[in-house]
Amino acid sequence: MANVIIKALKDGPLLVEVDEKTSITLCRCGRSQTQPSCDGTHAKIGFKADSSEIKVTE
Repeated sequence: MANVIIKALKDGPLLVEVDEKTSITLCRCGRSQTQPSCDGTHAKIGFKADSSEIKVTE
């Protein structure tokens, strides 16, 4: 099974890493024009959120 890490970046998107490689960035601000992917809108609108991390390993 793959090692998966989901990082909620401070004031930014969710970063999904599979086997230590970035797979996708997911929007957390809800304003991205490319939902569910992040397009950087969070920086333009001043989105604020804490960081956190979840690891799923086997």
